[in-house]
Formats: sequence, structure tokens, C-alpha cells
Amino acid sequence: MQLNIYVPKEKESLIEALHSTAKRTGRAKNELVLEALERYLKEDKPQWRTFHMGGFEFPSREEIYGDYEDLKYGRPDGPGR
Repeated sequence: MQLNIYVPKEKESLIEALHSTAKRTGRAKNELVLEALERYLKEDKPQWRTFHMGGFEFPSREEIYGDYEDLKYGRPDGPGR
């Protein structure tokens, strides 16, 4: 499989570093790039913190949709009002 990527002009130094590292180590550039990708993707990313907001009681379906159903089905004085 082949992957082509665009490298912006301001990141040109990365390509130069890749060329020089490949020459210095005798390794192929694609091997270096794949190794870097593997390391980056395996890195433990910080997890989002969770917060306990205290007790919470979810509203009933009637509380959420009561007014909507009354209007939809033509019940102006229904239980949702």
C-alpha cells in the first residue's frame, strides 16, 4: 500500500531530517516513518477526566415530550400542560 502526504513548506525541515536520518542509519525512509507512526499511535493518550455531579433523577418521557405530544395530537389541555 502506498500513502502520499502533503508536507507544508514550513515543515520542510522534517523532510530534510528524515533524509539525513535515513542516510545516517542506513534505513529506508518509509521504515522510519512507519516506526514513528507506530510509536505515536501506541502512546498512552491522557484520558478525559470524569466528574461526579451528585445524584440526578432523569425526567420521565411524559415530562420531556408531554407538551409536544399534546400539540401534535391536538390536546391543548392534556396532561403535559
